[in-house]
Amino acid sequence: MLVRYRAGVTGQTARTVHLVSLRDRCQAGALGTLCGSLMSLALIETVTAGQGMPCNECVIHQLNATTEPPVARLDSDDDGDGDGLVDRSTYDAWGWPVTQHCEQIQLSSQCDASAIAVPIPLSAELIRILTARRCAPAVLADPDAPEHHYVLVGEQYGALLPWPPNVHQVNGALMLPPTMTPRGPITWIQPPSKDSLRLSREIDVFGALRAALSNAPVGARSSLPI
Repeated sequence: MLVRYRAGVTGQTARTVHLVSLRDRCQAGALGTLCGSLMSLALIETVTAGQGMPCNECVIHQLNATTEPPVARLDSDDDGDGDGLVDRSTYDAWGWPVTQHCEQIQLSSQCDASAIAVPIPLSAELIRILTARRCAPAVLADPDAPEHHYVLVGEQYGALLPWPPNVHQVNGALMLPPTMTPRGPITWIQPPSKDSLRLSREIDVFGALRAALSNAPVGARSSLPI
């Protein structure tokens, strides 16, 4: 369905035409658009194709949906879900705290799980060390952060850790595969298991990062407080 604000409600430049999925339910008198906006039913009107200026983000989301974005696949079926796919139902079966809006799957901000952004040259060594220590992490690639990989952690340390300058905690919404963004899909660099959030704690990642930096070439190292 195509909707926009009625004339007089807002300025003309803000009356872009948004796409609304008819599969989604209304939320307390509002409609959720494909770009993530909430529009009050009392303030909008429906339009026909060709009317008004379309919302670019809604169009991108619609194009991605109609071209069937890839679903993340596991390397094995050790998770026990039987089909090797990681989607909303798999996360729910694992007990992961996720929410979903339209086609976007998000790790809930109301939980202890988060992510650490690690420069790509260090991420492979970090994964190797954590795997050897029996706390293999789930690692994401986000097209909005092309120079980093996101390492998921399921238990925060409880105090501010002295991360090096090129490593940082990820603030805001953390999207999970198979979410598609305007710049491309969220993908797994290291596929998750149902125990990934339990095994990989923030302090574990911090300790493994120190070891990875000590193993890295001198030019790639960043100073870490002892």
